[in-house]
Amino acid sequence: MWGKTTCGVVLLAVCLAGCDSGGSESEQKREHTDSPAAELVRHFYKAANDADGTEACGLLTDTGIRTVVRVKTRADCVRSVDGFQAGSFETDEGDLVEIEGVDEDEEGFDVEAVVKGRSEGTYTVVRRGGRLLIDGFKPHEG
Repeated sequence: MWGKTTCGVVLLAVCLAGCDSGGSESEQKREHTDSPAAELVRHFYKAANDADGTEACGLLTDTGIRTVVRVKTRADCVRSVDGFQAGSFETDEGDLVEIEGVDEDEEGFDVEAVVKGRSEGTYTVVRRGGRLLIDGFKPHEG
């Protein structure tokens, strides 16, 4: 009888261990650094680094244009990004953008990112018309 009880307790412990949430919240955020939302932020900065205003601004909503590029209209966004010197976002530190984490909720995604040598903050990514677009940026205070 002792053997069956011990097996039952061990089996219960194994089952409960299998129900673990998969790690801490910060570990879960890091797991999503290759998500489509993270890739979108990388794609935006690659286009900006190439001084391709049409491509970069096409990845932003109207709100994203105002908060990321800090201009009022899509045409102003394209002109602004086209005016960048190609390679202006590149650094000797590797990737243009380091994704620190991605949180998903029913509204979309929050992508925590560092643009090397420039800014650090959270990009809001939303689904619109079947695609993901950057809808905003909030810099980290520090």
